[in-house]
Amino acid sequence: MTSETIEIIGLIAGALTTLAYVPQVVKVWRSHSARDISLGMFLLMNIGIALWLVYGLLIGSPGLIAANVVTLCLTAAVLVAKLKFDQSGTAAASNR
Repeated sequence: MTSETIEIIGLIAGALTTLAYVPQVVKVWRSHSARDISLGMFLLMNIGIALWLVYGLLIGSPGLIAANVVTLCLTAAVLVAKLKFDQSGTAAASNR
């Protein structure tokens, strides 16, 4: 297998795993609810993706870098929503 073919496989894999987060991001932001999202899971996921990004930078893999930059943005958006919406939901609940 050529290095170009290997890179294409990596790009396709990165694109698919990155796109998998889009429906979750859209749902959380539209509903303004992240109650059912695990904070621990998304914290660990963001750390893991950041480390994959560092690894991609260190080895100079464009596919790995691109996929992890976009994925980190998407998972960070869910994490921010989780923190923001849970906090505002708690405040709203305590005002009742």
